[in-house]
Amino acid sequence: MRFTSTFVLLLITAQIHAQGTYIPLGSYSQHVLDRFEIKSGKLATPAEFSTASKSYQRNRIALYIDSFETQGLKLSKQDYFNLAYLQNDNFEFSNSESTRSSRAILKHLYKSKAALYHQKQKDFTLVVNPVAYLQAGYDSRSKDLTTLNTRGVEMRGTIGNNIGFFTHFSDEIFKINSWVNDFYMAEAVIPGAGFLKTTDYKTFNYGNASGYLVIQANHYIDLQFGHGRNFLGNGYRSLFMSDFSRDHLFMRANTRIWKINYTNIWGQMYNYVGGGQSKLPKRHYYATTYANVNVTKRLNIGLFQTISFQRDSGFSDGGYDLQYLNPIIFYKPIENGLNSPDKALLGMDFKYNFKQHFSVYGQFAISEFVMSNVLARNGWFGNKQAMQLGIKYMDVANISNLDLQLEANIARPYMYTSFNPRNAYVNFNQNMAHPLGANFYEYIGIIRYQPNERLNLKATAIVAIYGNDTNGSNWGRDIRLNYRLSQREFGNTIAQGVKTNLYLADMVVSYMLKHNLFVDVQLLYRKTESEISIFNSETLMSCVALRWNFAERRWDF
Repeated sequence: MRFTSTFVLLLITAQIHAQGTYIPLGSYSQHVLDRFEIKSGKLATPAEFSTASKSYQRNRIALYIDSFETQGLKLSKQDYFNLAYLQNDNFEFSNSESTRSSRAILKHLYKSKAALYHQKQKDFTLVVNPVAYLQAGYDSRSKDLTTLNTRGVEMRGTIGNNIGFFTHFSDEIFKINSWVNDFYMAEAVIPGAGFLKTTDYKTFNYGNASGYLVIQANHYIDLQFGHGRNFLGNGYRSLFMSDFSRDHLFMRANTRIWKINYTNIWGQMYNYVGGGQSKLPKRHYYATTYANVNVTKRLNIGLFQTISFQRDSGFSDGGYDLQYLNPIIFYKPIENGLNSPDKALLGMDFKYNFKQHFSVYGQFAISEFVMSNVLARNGWFGNKQAMQLGIKYMDVANISNLDLQLEANIARPYMYTSFNPRNAYVNFNQNMAHPLGANFYEYIGIIRYQPNERLNLKATAIVAIYGNDTNGSNWGRDIRLNYRLSQREFGNTIAQGVKTNLYLADMVVSYMLKHNLFVDVQLLYRKTESEISIFNSETLMSCVALRWNFAERRWDF
């Protein structure tokens, strides 16, 4: 039994209810929704959205915004512009008349402000938009130009009252910057990308494709099946599941009832070893459950579990283990009952909004531990934990639309690792959680300022301290390595190995020319300092970009 047959069964049992596709990860809408929720003084209900589970359905966003209570809130003209932006972006579900364009082209194009072309019939809707990302810059370390040339199209729509669809495909030519080149030289991949075709030195051509079907099975459950990424958490980073890795096949079930948002994700990952197109990578899989509940109107608490596994007999890939398709069981007893080599991760998170200005959030994840060794503080390699703590502050010092975010992330050595490298929480040589893997401290500060409706300024500073490996050593940063080959059993500390400091600071100025058409100007400084000179680097990069229906591309690792 494969994903497809399981999904067909779900289609057959689906009932008729209104539904919608999901906004893209990293879109302009995410921070705007976060801001409105904090300023409202109460958490959004699971029937609207959950900021910890980034599966925002367009119909639910439209309902939330159309009914958003502005009375008594100190909203700026920029906030009202952002409210209108959300209505325009989800126009097919919004009741606002302002989403219609007064300047249609050739009577059929841009009839709505957010769609090049759309068609809306009784039992069918279609929205078609171009996607483009044209960027040019200069990297002082490589002393060369960097370019990103992306062109494509995306389509979304509905069929009847219970089926939605989304597809995105684009061709990309990327002349990489210096530290992405470092990543490529080490891993033979580019973060977020699949198989690469080299056009010339440091220039790569590849296709991006994602797409899914969504079914509203009933009023409470929506089902998503396709090719893409997921993100679980309220932070800039996630210690559970992030969108750093490339797109992959998954099926997702979101159950939204009462005060509970319950998410199941079943996915397929690849173990890429490089070597050319003729070598199809072997597969491994994961099963994830994430449940969060609005304990009060300000406090949300969530529980997380995932199993990373493979069933390779040595001669063929055994496929997905059907026991992990159970959507409501605790996976660890299954894993123990099978006496399996599978990798289990457990975690919990929280978010608390208060005073209509602040949100405190955090995550705690456990890969493995023995309490006696934890209490002894003896640095046992098997005590594998990661922790996140952050705060968001909206309208700092009562300055409208000046928002601050501070975040700290810590992961002990060997976090996420397994004794079987094929169970690693890695897809196509790209980590499924934090980009740095494990064995690190990281501190992040982000300032966002929207001085007028169309202008956005964002400054980001990241300081990380991590331990590198050399000459086949395993100090715990590379989560694909066998933890049984650790350098020592006791006395392990965070950032052990070749201590390396990472400093990254960048400033991005974005101006929205029209809906989802941005001009970006960026200045970025990145430096690494290490005990071994081969890990030292220093880069100043400046670039300008034009992006259309495309989220900002970031290389902040």
